[in-house]
Amino acid sequence: MTVNSPGRVLIVEDNAELLAVLEELLVRQGYQVLKAQNGVQALVHLTGAASDLPDVMVLDVGLPLQNGVTVLDFVRNAVRSSLPVIILTASADPDQEAELRKLGVSGYLHKPASAEHILAAISEALAPHKR
Repeated sequence: MTVNSPGRVLIVEDNAELLAVLEELLVRQGYQVLKAQNGVQALVHLTGAASDLPDVMVLDVGLPLQNGVTVLDFVRNAVRSSLPVIILTASADPDQEAELRKLGVSGYLHKPASAEHILAAISEALAPHKR
């Protein structure tokens, strides 16, 4: 995190309209925003230089090319096991939620989530990393 930014957020969302709304919300709060519209784009962001990695990821589950479960599993096992991940999904599948929680998500939000809930989840996920 830079001094002027509360953090770098990777938003992984295949709905372009929702992605734009989330980006605008976070930019207005001072966050640096990285975007991915599918699981492969997310993995590209997550395998870059350490200085380019996000501080937190907001991850949809129902993604094209690589779903959110696959992305989260990759993050936990190959990239950065401590990366805070907030799930933002329309899925109400309790088995899937249990699987994702076992992979260590920082938050689990159901669409449509309010701006306040999203911002609170990000702030809470980043809190242990602030100095």
